[in-house]
Amino acid sequence: MTAPAYKLTELMAIRCAKEIQDGEIVFVGVGLPLVVAGFAMVTHAKNMVMFTEGGAIRATAAPGLAITVDDPCLFTNADAAFGMLATMAALQRGEVDVAFIGGAQIDKFGNINSTGVGDWSKKDSFTYFAGSGGANDMATSGKRVLAILPQDKKKFVEKVDYITTPGYLGGGDERKRLGMIGGGPDCVVSTMGVYRFDEDTKEMYLAEYFPGQTVEKIKAACAWDLKVSPNVIETTPPTEEEVAIIRGIDPTGFYLG
Repeated sequence: MTAPAYKLTELMAIRCAKEIQDGEIVFVGVGLPLVVAGFAMVTHAKNMVMFTEGGAIRATAAPGLAITVDDPCLFTNADAAFGMLATMAALQRGEVDVAFIGGAQIDKFGNINSTGVGDWSKKDSFTYFAGSGGANDMATSGKRVLAILPQDKKKFVEKVDYITTPGYLGGGDERKRLGMIGGGPDCVVSTMGVYRFDEDTKEMYLAEYFPGQTVEKIKAACAWDLKVSPNVIETTPPTEEEVAIIRGIDPTGFYLG
């Protein structure tokens, strides 16, 4: 039996979904996380509960592809339709298991930038993006953070141009010393592999490489000297059924390309 054809973005989304455990409360950010959460809810995590910044609370997948976190389809047949205060307050109370976000840049300590690139101190040199939204609150207060973003050397940087979303800041116990109630980054999934964080230094390391990738190629797509687990493994390719499901969630390739 031949392996199904798939895009790296599809494998990224499928593999990322498997980090969500059944029964968890997942605060889902805009973009790829909406696709991944939908996949998890119809496969292995049927008892997952999805929160969005707009105030939707769902125990079932949305009936369509959401373009924003307050898209009407997120509220259609939702289990609860509140405002931002309800879901953001749940974060502050420590009730969210997974804060799930994307971004434009990530660094070796899991700090994420979705604000802009350039020199912040020089107004004309800084190019703004969409900005923070609830990403700071999510990463500060969620019990663990799951991040997803395509990989290249401009996205996986040694130090982000702006910390929109705090990871482990400068590493070590800095996050804990600042009193952040959430546990911090747990896993990052890119179009090349899966990353986790050293228990002591809090520096990101490669745990899995995708089929067709190599450790050397992945290291070359990072702007720092990426550490590699001595037990690094190759990620299992997706099944035909998994590819069909993810394409059914994003049939036009709006997020998956």
